Amino acid sequence: MDRKKWYMITTISGREEKVIESLKNRVISEKVEDLFDDFKVMLVPHLTPRELKKYLDGEDYKIKMKSLFPGYIFIKMEMTNEAWFMVRNTQYVTGLVGSSGQRSKPTPVSNLEMRKMEKQVQRITDDFNSGKVMTPFEEGILVEVIDGPTKGQVGPIIEINNERQVAVVELIMFERKTPTEIEYKNLKIKK
Repeated sequence: MDRKKWYMITTISGREEKVIESLKNRVISEKVEDLFDDFKVMLVPHLTPRELKKYLDGEDYKIKMKSLFPGYIFIKMEMTNEAWFMVRNTQYVTGLVGSSGQRSKPTPVSNLEMRKMEKQVQRITDDFNSGKVMTPFEEGILVEVIDGPTKGQVGPIIEINNERQVAVVELIMFERKTPTEIEYKNLKIKK
């Protein structure tokens, strides 16, 4: 029977990868590979607003990964005194979730919860790759049309559809406010 379970470890935010690297090195140097199976940071793709603009303009950009749960890592391990001590005493580790202190060992994360988190990471990654969530546009912001028959006109966004990558912009046509559907690629945020 496999006695290894998933545990959620708190770390200093931004140091998750460093903690995993330190733990892997300690596992090897202390010859306790049989106690540990896996180390994870739930990473999802992320673009800064400037990189997002480059993407929408068709320019090259570098996809950065960020932790979906900043300050947390997940370790699949057998919760022995030795493993528990090693994890707690690794630089940048601030605790184990589910440990109430006073030498009580932490509660493992269920396999169901791990699968849910992994599915959430996969969904965010799939949405990112399909472009669904990649938009700097939101209702109420002022945009300028940069291509098409209404090029040069400016108006507020009154509705967005990330799935279809279009926004409904209120433009002045024939001296009237006219809601007009325009693709994201033909819009830029008016500063």
